[in-house]
Amino acid sequence: MRTILALAAALTLGACATGPFPNIYSHNAGDTSFTGWVRFANEEFQIYGNENQVLQPFSRPCVSGAASRDLMQLARTDLNNAKVTITGTTRPWSGASSGRIPHLGSFIRNDCGGSFVILADDIQPAN
Repeated sequence: MRTILALAAALTLGACATGPFPNIYSHNAGDTSFTGWVRFANEEFQIYGNENQVLQPFSRPCVSGAASRDLMQLARTDLNNAKVTITGTTRPWSGASSGRIPHLGSFIRNDCGGSFVILADDIQPAN
């Protein structure tokens, strides 16, 4: 009986250790800095709270955004799937009358489906 209880306790603790991924949505729409793992898709990026999420197709939750077209091209080459810090402003997705928001030559489609998107000024590797 003790062996069964010990095994059940170990499984319970193991389940806690592998619980849900951190939620990048814990950021507020008024934040100006976002740190997480980034994936570039189409003309936008998606930032995730956990490295495992960026490696899974269609992973959620995430926050969509874009930077200037030139910065996006550089970052796509050097930082795809890397941990980054993105600085900029946010905009409510409800302001997307055409289903996308233009930002400095890029377009945000909000593939993450969040209530806001990031209009990025800078994307740098995180320390």
